Amino acid sequence: MRIDRLAARELGEFWSLREDVTVLFGQSTVLRTPWGELHLERPGPLLCEALRRMQLGPVSLANVVPGFPGYDVPEDEWNEASRELLAALAPLQHVIVRHLAIGASPLLSVVPLSPRASFRPPPVAPGGELRVPKEAVLRRPGSDPVLSYEGCDHRIELHGPDAPRLLLHLQGGKGDFRSPLDVPLPQTVVRAARAYAVAAGMLSAVDLKGAARL
Repeated sequence: MRIDRLAARELGEFWSLREDVTVLFGQSTVLRTPWGELHLERPGPLLCEALRRMQLGPVSLANVVPGFPGYDVPEDEWNEASRELLAALAPLQHVIVRHLAIGASPLLSVVPLSPRASFRPPPVAPGGELRVPKEAVLRRPGSDPVLSYEGCDHRIELHGPDAPRLLLHLQGGKGDFRSPLDVPLPQTVVRAARAYAVAAGMLSAVDLKGAARL
């Protein structure tokens, strides 16, 4: 049995740098990005440690700052170290990939595509009829679904056996979509995925005829 099958089906949030970003550490830390170099003058130890970990792949920033908040934790409940780290990461949003997982299984990644990209999921996803338009779903043979459209600042990649169920949720489908293990997607995961999709500009209002508008 695979180890990820033994992990609890709980929401996990992870951070990484884009794969094409290189970090050169020093008194002036430099990030080499697709849009040029970013120079960070005298970055603090929390930011340096986060960057070291994030350049290796998705990481929980709770391993850098104990008590690091999830997307749905109100700002007035953040501890001081979390506030410091999030403020330092804010100017780097266009090179940071955000991930959701169920237990140890990756489920969703939001990849920034432009130097304008900013990403802040709402603590509570807006109400009303919101869904991913069919035109934004790119299906590649033998690959997991990708959500994108021309001119957008982010791309959403869905991963693994739960991806089709999550896509149905994001497209506004109704019902209890189940994994191959016949276990429903946790509502915390669905809510987080919708909040991430809102922040990525991938969920749109639905008009009276049921068509989604970008």
